[in-house]
Amino acid sequence: MELQELKLKWNALDERLSKSEVYNRRMLQEMLQGKNQTHYDKLHRQALFNFLYTLFIAAAIIPLLHIKGVFHDTSFYILEAVCVLGTLMIGCRLLLLSRLNVMHGLQDQLRALINYKRSYVYEAIIGIPLTVFGICMTLYVENAASPIGLFFCALGVIAGGICGWQGWKKHQYTMQDIEKNLAELKEFE
Repeated sequence: MELQELKLKWNALDERLSKSEVYNRRMLQEMLQGKNQTHYDKLHRQALFNFLYTLFIAAAIIPLLHIKGVFHDTSFYILEAVCVLGTLMIGCRLLLLSRLNVMHGLQDQLRALINYKRSYVYEAIIGIPLTVFGICMTLYVENAASPIGLFFCALGVIAGGICGWQGWKKHQYTMQDIEKNLAELKEFE
């Protein structure tokens, strides 16, 4: 009789433990998905800020400096072209970011993440040299222009370099965290 009671209690305890394990596993999976969604939202906000900032420079700052006579026509067109191309590249990144969603399957998330990372690298490979070329061309054309124009160009290069480096480091950390979370989620399958 005593042995039967122990068996019943042991079975009940084992059943509760297995339910607890399934519950804890599901909670851990939801927590990892929540962390990834937070990272996806952060990347989206950052790309949206970059998009709006580049659009503001192209639509307000550069035309204002041109109207004030700081930039010549050629410099104005070069910088506008660089800003428009930058805006298009960031727009593509926003499109790819919209495909990152924790509600999609793990394989879809990995595919979307790879496409996003590829886009980010292309943006850096094409965008940075293009921007530096545009600013250098502006400096060359503005050699006869006012020192204020040269000051703003130099300030733009310095600020862009600092912001770019910090953004790249944050982005690398975020990508590592997302990849680690996706690897842990893969273990649950």
